[in-house]
Amino acid sequence: MMRVLPPLLVIGGPAGAGKSSIADAVAKRVDAPVVGLDDSAGEDQHSVDLNTLQDRLDAHEDAELVVVEGVFALALPPIRWAARWTVYVDTPLDISLARRALGLDDPHTVLRAYLDGGRDAHARNIAPGRQLADLVVDGTDPLPDTAERIYHFILNRPTISPW
Repeated sequence: MMRVLPPLLVIGGPAGAGKSSIADAVAKRVDAPVVGLDDSAGEDQHSVDLNTLQDRLDAHEDAELVVVEGVFALALPPIRWAARWTVYVDTPLDISLARRALGLDDPHTVLRAYLDGGRDAHARNIAPGRQLADLVVDGTDPLPDTAERIYHFILNRPTISPW
């Protein structure tokens, strides 16, 4: 079981969904650190090193809130159970894939990985996070609107004093 002192806002969804941008925007709004799982290259949720994650969270033990984001964030029960709030960024796979591919000099690796099993892995490991999340946001909505929606969601389910 993970030991977490500050409340966690956990954001999950497919690679290229916009999780990092959303996490950064919300964190800026609430003055919180962001801890990324850096898990987009992993094959499944077992690629996440929970001990390393705990060390990274411990570095923010005095924070009022920590934002955690990653592809497998909602697929890992210890992270989900430690979360005060969970959000799934629902972005169509074609848009997520295009975002990832356009961010690379050579998109062939990402496209091949998607065709060779990425879609099935998404259905098996990532998509179920949608049903597990407290809030589902549309990854194609404007970033400021999404960040504001999450901010108000947090305020309506507080465990700490509003900022």
